[in-house]
Amino acid sequence: MQLKVTNLKYELKDDLSVRYGHKLRGFFANRFENVLFHQHKKDGSLRYQYPLIQYKIVKNNPFIIGLGNGAELIIKNFLEVDELDLAGHKYENPAGRLEVNQEELFINNNYDMPAYKYCFLTPWLGLSQKNYHKYKNKYASQAQSEQSKFFKKILIGNILSFAKGINWWVKEQLIIETKLKEIEVNFKNQNMLGFKGCFYANVYLPEYIGLGKSVSRGFGTITREKIL
Repeated sequence: MQLKVTNLKYELKDDLSVRYGHKLRGFFANRFENVLFHQHKKDGSLRYQYPLIQYKIVKNNPFIIGLGNGAELIIKNFLEVDELDLAGHKYENPAGRLEVNQEELFINNNYDMPAYKYCFLTPWLGLSQKNYHKYKNKYASQAQSEQSKFFKKILIGNILSFAKGINWWVKEQLIIETKLKEIEVNFKNQNMLGFKGCFYANVYLPEYIGLGKSVSRGFGTITREKIL
């Protein structure tokens, strides 16, 4: 599966925290009308599909990733941004660097174990309300091996949601192993349960995409490392 990916990085004088991903999204949502920038349709309804433009804080700086049609929109519009306004903090003529890549996504079954290691740069919000109660009641106190069985089903679902969003129909079996730990996340003034750590997979994914909930605001952002 071929996928165009753009990484738009800004370097600012201030170090920003992860929560500024939400503010970055708000700025671009107000600046551009296309639904892919903000997931809000003109009739007020939401686009309930994997976000093709995602806003993150990576190494304390604004970072925007575009996938497929989202990548094309970033390429078309990034020169129009001569100012960033993040919750009243204005940055004139921010230094922006755009990288455009053509990624080949695939399932790697050449080994007996997963060939890629992915670590979460930002907390993974992987639990629905139903899965939250299931985790707390059954898995929270169990060994990591049992938790891994629980998490891998959810992560497989996350990866398949990403694949569907870019029109990639995965037919091979996904193999996942996880090493995750709980972390408390304050999101929209509410404390939520998130996870940090890594997972291992036989699927080659683009770096800096998000998995789980609220990926357009920067949660669940992954980095990749080949281990075999």
